[in-house]
Amino acid sequence: MLNFDKLIFSSNAYNILSLDCKSKRISHAYLFASKDENLLKRFCEVCAKLFINLDPSANEEKNNLRIDKGVHPDVKFFGLDKTINTETAKDIVEQASYSPFESDKKVFVLWNVGSMNEASQNKILKTIEEPPENTFFVLAANSTVKLLPTILSRIKLIEIDELKAEQIYEMLVESGVEKTRAEICSSSARGNATYAEKLATDDGFLDFYNQIVSAFFEINGSRDVLKFSNIFNAKTINKREFLDIFMMIARDVSMIIAKNDGLVVNKNLISKLKVVASMLNFDAVSEVIKECLEQKKNLDYNVNGTSVIDSVLFKLAEVKVKCRRLLA
Repeated sequence: MLNFDKLIFSSNAYNILSLDCKSKRISHAYLFASKDENLLKRFCEVCAKLFINLDPSANEEKNNLRIDKGVHPDVKFFGLDKTINTETAKDIVEQASYSPFESDKKVFVLWNVGSMNEASQNKILKTIEEPPENTFFVLAANSTVKLLPTILSRIKLIEIDELKAEQIYEMLVESGVEKTRAEICSSSARGNATYAEKLATDDGFLDFYNQIVSAFFEINGSRDVLKFSNIFNAKTINKREFLDIFMMIARDVSMIIAKNDGLVVNKNLISKLKVVASMLNFDAVSEVIKECLEQKKNLDYNVNGTSVIDSVLFKLAEVKVKCRRLLA
């Protein structure tokens, strides 16, 4: 597990929360949002520690240790194993009415609230709006799209900043990941350290990544598409992941063409990408990126994955042919 603590304590989200505590203007309910699952979980644990330890106490170290282990009697976690349903929501409301067991405060951490249905949200609404004295609610969500406006209007929403590739790289290396693998995984993770860690432990990912890089070199016409179509249309290949990496590499090529090498994400590939850049122009790469974006939309509408992959590969072949004709 990656250690997020250093980044959390220097984040804008933590600074906002810390300032609320120091100024004694703490909201009765906070909603923290991030697509990074483990970062979000750790942030909520840190938040729970802040609330339980608001007043100086000799029990602070003991409180923190038990929160980390998930066994503090006055810090309750819900939704870690499954989405909070109406029965669980009823339990939350009931437990919120009880007095603290050993502290003078209680903290309820509700995980994955973005997946709660409307009935479950309505069940906890009044309790979140008017909680018992010294009771705090900490809500966590990967997305707020499905949350009711009535819920959102009664909590303080704090977005946790997306991590930079450099930050994820440092965490991966600190956890023992080899530097080249760490650089590739951090640049491919789209600001999500939990996802980067998953990629770093997937032995097949580097081969997948290198095959996409090879496609940029080897596809020079429609006849070259079949080889890579067979590779990328295998059942085990994540089509959305393919599009994200393909688009990221295309973007890096466009940065090189624009002479902005410093903005290249895949710095481990820069010498190779310069060769690809010499075969294309800016308009050609823009067409490839546009095609990737279009096919991402198609995936949302459950378009056949094979046609999605093939459309992107044929677009790369098409723009390469056009560029050769322009140079001829």
